[in-house]
Amino acid sequence: MHFIPHTAVLSLLALAGMAHAQAFVYKDWAVACDNTRHCEAVAYQSEDSASEPVVLWLSRDAGPNAPVRVQLDVNDSEDPRQLTLRLGSTTLKGLARGEDLSPTQTQQLLAHVLVGQKLTLADGGKRWEVSLAGSNAALLKMDDVQGRVGTPGALLRKGKKPEASVLPPLPAPKVRAATLPGTSKADEALLQPILKSVKERDCWDDMPDDNDPETSITRVSATQVLVMRECGRGAYQGGSGLWLANSKPPYRAKRLELPMPGGETSDYVMNASFEDGRLSSYAKGRGVNDCGADYAWVWTDKGFVLTDASTAPLCRGMAQGGYSLRTFTAELVP
Repeated sequence: MHFIPHTAVLSLLALAGMAHAQAFVYKDWAVACDNTRHCEAVAYQSEDSASEPVVLWLSRDAGPNAPVRVQLDVNDSEDPRQLTLRLGSTTLKGLARGEDLSPTQTQQLLAHVLVGQKLTLADGGKRWEVSLAGSNAALLKMDDVQGRVGTPGALLRKGKKPEASVLPPLPAPKVRAATLPGTSKADEALLQPILKSVKERDCWDDMPDDNDPETSITRVSATQVLVMRECGRGAYQGGSGLWLANSKPPYRAKRLELPMPGGETSDYVMNASFEDGRLSSYAKGRGVNDCGADYAWVWTDKGFVLTDASTAPLCRGMAQGGYSLRTFTAELVP
């Protein structure tokens, strides 16, 4: 069996962590901020805890007086209808998993995070423990990126600086997707001739044709097509390369470098799909429920443009890799 090149997976996951140098891990907490100064944080059970997987997620947009969103969730196939949260001597009942806490509940939770050691969730006889180790550093990082330190709305170090001094949100880039002309039967017949014309054969060295690699072709303009070929395969994910080629000889197929959040590029996409002009990629670190990073691009008149990116620096066994933290966003315009 041919496996995905180790360097390809590592490079994609490393790029996820490097996005704008805005993804950080502090003990049992992780934080990421995107290109608009929107920040998110997650916390899980400690690694040496007997607790089943549990997650606390916080989200805050940039700008003065921006509210904080908080959600709690647990790894439980029985889907408990209500959770009870214990914050020292305070008990919050009737919480729905994966739904926002009320503003009052959010303030109570944040107050406990500053002084407590853990959060305890319960559902009948079941209990889960969210670690608060690293919480101060994580919340301070969110405040620092958003310019809140020393203001009344700071999460950690409140002060008397005017709330108006908080940094405003940065505008998300506007992206206009191209309208694809549609792929015909004649285009599909071009797939193998174009792949055979590719001069750099690293993809074939990693995964020869007799391994039945997944392939696809999509027309992106009147004169060009996009070809995707699987270059490596593991137990739970596959990686592919993309080439832009002329739809008539000479094909001049060129391997594409895709833009990443921090200005880097990658020529490898994981578990990829390209539908209706949208290319998506999701790279997993090790296993089905382990951490990963996902990206999306749209095809424009200038090639692929990044529209979304998120990463899960921590996941601690949560289903589907836990909560991904947003590291890049763009606005699609008509």
